[in-house]
Amino acid sequence: MQLGERIRARRRHLGLTLKTVGQASGLSIAYLSQIERTQANPTVTALSSLARALGVKLSFFVPDETHTAVVVRKGMAAPLHLAELPYRVRSLAGRGEALQLEPLLIQIEPGFTSAPSSHLGEEFLHVLSGRLALHVGEECFDLSAGDSAQHPSTTPHAWANPGEQETTLLWVGTPRLF
Repeated sequence: MQLGERIRARRRHLGLTLKTVGQASGLSIAYLSQIERTQANPTVTALSSLARALGVKLSFFVPDETHTAVVVRKGMAAPLHLAELPYRVRSLAGRGEALQLEPLLIQIEPGFTSAPSSHLGEEFLHVLSGRLALHVGEECFDLSAGDSAQHPSTTPHAWANPGEQETTLLWVGTPRLF
């Protein structure tokens, strides 16, 4: 059961309305509705407020599941064909609701520049070959093979391949995208 479904089930079990939970937690009805419909990812602070309003411990929201190991053998990484992405992406992980990280192998053509974006989560990248200009907020970092970077995805960020050869990245982020 996903987080939003657990919250909705608990609220309904207690016979509470979104309005009542909103007043008790200090969160807006619209935001609570988005959380329950998995259209928003609540912060730990919001979850703490919800736990108090629903009379549960914060651990109530964390599923008590065990993961099995996922192995992707060389040459078995699934290519992701997305028309809107002007670079090649291969998933380095298996599928499963319990998996949190999204490890990708990304190949970027020379001259490519992305538009700035921001979203929930966190990103880590490691340049395997080539060069990458990474823009995070107002800062720009020129990265080469062997360099790594990590940043919150909520900060506007963009990539560019300023080199004359393809750039290959190991990218790991949360939440899962695919």
